[in-house]
Amino acid sequence: MTDGLEPMPPKGSSKRSWLAAIISIVIVGAIVGGGLFVASANVQDFLSRFQVEDYDEQAGPSTVLIISPGDTGEDVAKKMVEADIIKSFDAIYRDMLNVDLVIFPGSYEFPTKLSGSAALELLMSGANRLSISTTIPEGLGVAQILPRLSEDLGLSLAELEQGIANQLSRIPVEAPSIEGFLFPATYSFDPNPDAGEVIKAMVDRMEQELLKYEIPLADSLPTLTLASMVASEGRFKEDLFKISRVFLNRLDIGMALQSDQTVKYRYEGNLESFQEGLRDTESLFNTFSNSGLPIGPITNPGSLAIEAALRPAEGAWLYFVAINLDTGETVFSETLREHEIAAEVYRQWLRDSPDYD
Repeated sequence: MTDGLEPMPPKGSSKRSWLAAIISIVIVGAIVGGGLFVASANVQDFLSRFQVEDYDEQAGPSTVLIISPGDTGEDVAKKMVEADIIKSFDAIYRDMLNVDLVIFPGSYEFPTKLSGSAALELLMSGANRLSISTTIPEGLGVAQILPRLSEDLGLSLAELEQGIANQLSRIPVEAPSIEGFLFPATYSFDPNPDAGEVIKAMVDRMEQELLKYEIPLADSLPTLTLASMVASEGRFKEDLFKISRVFLNRLDIGMALQSDQTVKYRYEGNLESFQEGLRDTESLFNTFSNSGLPIGPITNPGSLAIEAALRPAEGAWLYFVAINLDTGETVFSETLREHEIAAEVYRQWLRDSPDYD
């Protein structure tokens, strides 16, 4: 019958509609909630990829990290992880890319279990680099240098002598030995250095010094021989340049150099009497019986003596004598008569100083 009215729902259908609606809401809620749970898990997993594992507790025992020549920042970071200096590669590497990092090969002491930032700061400072050093004063001969290197660097004399043998091809062929070619300076090395590297470093440094004057190592024997004599005879800067001039003036006129130190060198200081050395006329280090420079250097000269040999003072001196061995005061003379007067002052000083050694 169509009387314009909507048909009445069957009895009980209203309750079923409400129940269906409630069930639908629950199902949708469960689906949404489950989706949120899954999404949350995925976000956590995604974010965990940006979390850096890093130490933030007290540092542990120290260890030694060896950085080899050619190691990159990536290599160093990996070595730090392996040594347990840092907890993870990313703890330091990303920060390495943002700083001006210069990596020097060597041995470094690091505490373990450091934060990446602390490890990077220590690496950049270089304050933890391990080294041992030795200082070689100017004017020492090889006979004095080798025992010092042995004691300071823990090397045997045999090892050092082999190191010298390996460098002989670099020096002038007419040089009688390595004497004069080991530059006096302070040298630092990584722990447990190789003797060959030590000797090479000293010859390298001498080569660098000579190149300041455009003198190749192969052509340096006359310069180093004269410089070694200057270094052995003088004590004060001004005197070194004057002594060089005396020797050069004598060479110019063919006069024997007559250096006591060259005579003594032949015997490494083990002379019972200087007169004994003078009588050894066959010695090529005897500058009393032989004209010209000795056969080779008698010490290992430094920068000042080399400069004095190449840039002597201006003067006509042919003689010099130290008149006071305590103070090192030296008199320079142009004539033999002036020199004899100064020499008598020296002899009087010796008579007045019987206890001088």
